[in-house]
Amino acid sequence: MQQDYAAIQAAGAELLAISTDNAAKAKNAIEKVKRRGNVEIGFPLLGDPELKTIDAYNARDPLNPRIARPMTYIIDENGIIRWKFLDVRVGNRLKGERIVAELKGL
Repeated sequence: MQQDYAAIQAAGAELLAISTDNAAKAKNAIEKVKRRGNVEIGFPLLGDPELKTIDAYNARDPLNPRIARPMTYIIDENGIIRWKFLDVRVGNRLKGERIVAELKGL
């Protein structure tokens, strides 16, 4: 998602990733990504180990309730959900270009 972050921002949006990890585990995961591919993660990552935000957006994985399923929400400045994508397959994540296209279509 990092490679599409600038395009998402150029479309007038902000990207926020949510993880079931606590802050320390999330930081370690980001460091691991950096070491593997020299990729700097520039967008914010919310640690949600108690799954409060994940549950608020109905994104708990039905096959593994300790993790979030793939989700993408476009929420406007008034907090209204304008578009969403939810899937049950863990590896099925949207590409940034699809998110940008949806943003431009709003």
